[in-house]
Amino acid sequence: MRAILMLLFLSPLVPAQQSPEVAAGLAAGSYFPLEIGDHWVYRADSRIGTGAYETWRIDRTDTANGNRYFVMGIYGVNSTLVGEDWFRADDQGRIFVLTGNSDQLFLDPRLGGDPGQLNAVGQGGSYRTAVGMFSDTLIYANSDPFLAETGQFARGVGLLWSSQTMRTGSSGGFVYGRSLVEAVVGGGAIHFTATAGIHVGMESLTLDVTGKKVTNCVLPCYFVACGFGPTPPDPEGTYKPCARARVSLENWPTDASLSVRLRLVAPDTTVLYDQKFALTPAPGDVTLTAQIPLYSAPNQPFPPGAYQLSASTDDGSASSALTVTVQ
Repeated sequence: MRAILMLLFLSPLVPAQQSPEVAAGLAAGSYFPLEIGDHWVYRADSRIGTGAYETWRIDRTDTANGNRYFVMGIYGVNSTLVGEDWFRADDQGRIFVLTGNSDQLFLDPRLGGDPGQLNAVGQGGSYRTAVGMFSDTLIYANSDPFLAETGQFARGVGLLWSSQTMRTGSSGGFVYGRSLVEAVVGGGAIHFTATAGIHVGMESLTLDVTGKKVTNCVLPCYFVACGFGPTPPDPEGTYKPCARARVSLENWPTDASLSVRLRLVAPDTTVLYDQKFALTPAPGDVTLTAQIPLYSAPNQPFPPGAYQLSASTDDGSASSALTVTVQ
């Protein structure tokens, strides 16, 4: 794995401010998190090019020699799989990598601990990245007669940056470096990104209303006198399909427009849903969840086809759209 690390790691990561829950989760985490759903994106710079990106992703576990390993895929340009490595952690927090048919120590985060492929040399204190400040960090360094590598991990997040230099002759100097630009840890629960924008999503890109497999937003009669309420209940057997949509403003400036318009447009360009929402400023992601009706009248779902769901800021500075298939 060290060879892949040196081929694949230099600078910084800012979800705005960390909530107490996120901070607690990071404090209890490993310097090298291992959970299904975790992934990391790095900018990679080298002598032959800058601004390439690579992704490390944990999608599954597997077993070998009676041990359970987290399988990390390394993906390069065009999501091409470069390689896989199998990692596991022991009860002392040490990280092992499967090499051939046996384990090799990859990282012992304890200062003065056992030497591994990466050797911890000291606490790094606080380190500010493009996506935030991390207070509990660990520095590692390795060298041989030809190459020297150093980098920094953050507890609960993983590798923040690494840099490799050649030590010899006229070709000495910088060789390869990585800097973290996105991380999803905690099995997908904690997100850190270095981008700002708007994102719209739907609970599914295919919605089966014909088979009545989409949520029924019918208003039933829950009590004897319900028919006398301000909103009359729907008769038994009524079907009003609706689907959940989500809009998020990611790392959005609090002084920018927080008014968002959500629209659903039919295949013939008829606007079926058009609603404006005022989002509340907050650090990190600002989100909105809404139910979109998929019917023109009770028991009359929208006909099958490709519908467009879009979200845009009221000032026109950002927009996002996707195609939803109604069956």
